[in-house]
Amino acid sequence: MNDHGTDIERPYISVVATARNDDHGGNLLDRMHAFVNGWIGQSKRHGLSSELIIVDWNAPEDRPTLRNALRLVEDTGPCTVRFIEVPREVHARYRYAEALPLYQMIGKNVGIRRSRGRFVLATNVDILFSDELMSYMARGRLENGRMYRLDRYDVMSGVPIDGATAEQLEYCRGHLIRVSTREGTFDLAPDGTRHLSAKDIAEKGSGIRLGSGWYAAEYDGDRVYRWVTNDAEITVDLPHGSATPLMLDVAPGPGVRYQAFILQIVDSGGAVLGQTRVSGRSVVSLHFPSSGERTPSFRFHVVGGGERSGLDPRILNFQVYRCAWADPHVSSESASADDQRNEYILHSVPQPTDLADAIKGHAAVRRLHTWITGVGARKSGAPPVYLHINGCGDFTLMAREHWFDLRGYPEFDTFSFNLDALLCYMAHHARVREEILADPMRIYHIEHGLGSGWTPEGQAKLFERLRANGIPWITYEDILRWNAEMQKLGAPLQFNPENWGLADLDLREESRSA
Repeated sequence: MNDHGTDIERPYISVVATARNDDHGGNLLDRMHAFVNGWIGQSKRHGLSSELIIVDWNAPEDRPTLRNALRLVEDTGPCTVRFIEVPREVHARYRYAEALPLYQMIGKNVGIRRSRGRFVLATNVDILFSDELMSYMARGRLENGRMYRLDRYDVMSGVPIDGATAEQLEYCRGHLIRVSTREGTFDLAPDGTRHLSAKDIAEKGSGIRLGSGWYAAEYDGDRVYRWVTNDAEITVDLPHGSATPLMLDVAPGPGVRYQAFILQIVDSGGAVLGQTRVSGRSVVSLHFPSSGERTPSFRFHVVGGGERSGLDPRILNFQVYRCAWADPHVSSESASADDQRNEYILHSVPQPTDLADAIKGHAAVRRLHTWITGVGARKSGAPPVYLHINGCGDFTLMAREHWFDLRGYPEFDTFSFNLDALLCYMAHHARVREEILADPMRIYHIEHGLGSGWTPEGQAKLFERLRANGIPWITYEDILRWNAEMQKLGAPLQFNPENWGLADLDLREESRSA
């Protein structure tokens, strides 16, 4: 087999993950059993020609290797399982070998470099794949020139490890914890809707639910706000027996160049239900039709928004400081027969607050102004692309040739944090265009112990451990600077030598197939 994977039995897709049998995150082998047998079961169910490559990095001396510890099903169907071992003496070459037992991205590169599939999916060892996603991949419609991404759903750790695939997926759908989207990571209710934060622009119990298009709540001292992209979903439970409007305290952002803009409300079919012109810091009121649904769902759409500048790739059209129902007493007193309408009314009233002072008073926006007007903006030229890098280490899929052109993940002697995001920007600047697969195509991530990997709750513990051991990591600001440099060059940066993925080493391998 050569580096181009030419083989008459070449699988359609190679799935690559790396781990070691050290119980990382708790119940590691159980999570791996679910992942490995789940992929095999799904490949058989959908007739997907695949190979699953597990890179066993720096196996502990006192425990069995992964190929001996995992209980694989006897019949692997159209899936070949390959175990590749990176021994301790190779691991010992790295600077932080004693404190960092697994070099995750270099381990993935080992598998990618030795893959045979036409397409390669880099993932992790505690992931399950929805039927809709597997069916999509099995139809053979993946394209060269695309980098496939999607949202990750975190689920509770009680997945029935030895259960059938259908039973495992049913458990995942009913035991959601959070979702990682392009706009951020959000806690989920049992029905899959997003929870409001403890301190948010709307109150819990208000019947206001914010969906896609809203960034996570941000804070400046005691003030809370959310940024909004081009389209922001919202679902509300209307107060009964009243014509109470929904009120929003908003201000234009860099996505509309801090200028006046047209704000529309749009239904699920794309029809415009109402619109208003927002000029400066304003109070926007939304009046609902008296004969409409009691739980309407709609989107706020910005006409002509989406401007980006500086180093920050996010689309920040406007800020919302408050989203709440109007005082019902005031609403009922001002109501009239004319309020018994069968249409949506969107109205905006400017506030007397000086917008420039309001914006400059927020630390986060001051930093954004620095990006937009500072050195980064002058160096970067065109605005940066807005990629879905949240949770990208769990699912990045593209043609094998693209992985080879990029020479895999950057093989830095650091913790793996943000290296997956850097790879995504490298792919973009190599003209591999991102395609985000839509729900119900999902991956489910089985929850692990705090501090063993990134979770919102365990982030502080993780970084505290890294600092204590003197292990560096790549920051988001580093990613933005490299992205600006690649944008200026019009090409990806090349971080790895030609022998990336330990290509010059003869590593032990064992395969299992039907």
